[in-house]
Amino acid sequence: MIAGGRVGGGYTFKFKELKLDYVALRRYLNTPSGDLWAHLEKRGKIAVAGAKSMVGVRSGRLQRSIHMKHLGNVKGQYIWLGSKVEYAYAHHEGTRAHVIKAESGGKLVFIGKGRVLTHTPVVKHPGTRPNPYLRAQLRHFLK
Repeated sequence: MIAGGRVGGGYTFKFKELKLDYVALRRYLNTPSGDLWAHLEKRGKIAVAGAKSMVGVRSGRLQRSIHMKHLGNVKGQYIWLGSKVEYAYAHHEGTRAHVIKAESGGKLVFIGKGRVLTHTPVVKHPGTRPNPYLRAQLRHFLK
């Protein structure tokens, strides 16, 4: 039996007996056939597009590598947003000033405008400012 009534601009319901079909509810909430899945998928795609637009584009490799994985199980849904490119974390969080050394006694070669500019065994890198291209996209999930 369900009793309901209008209270202060909304509705209130009192249930004497309520039975939920937990299997159907989990299927609805945590599988691609449910509305929640479609909603999170849409927001995830917006976040990926936003991250790709914010990331630095020197070669385009990091930008192309940003993607989303959407998974679900009995405990809920999970969206992973990121990149597996080795320098993605350094781009996102920034780096301190550091020294870069050539491997096994070799030399670092710097090329500009199609010609070799210099050879050197060591470079003092000034560091980089952070570009939180992923963190900024959390707003799409917190709305």
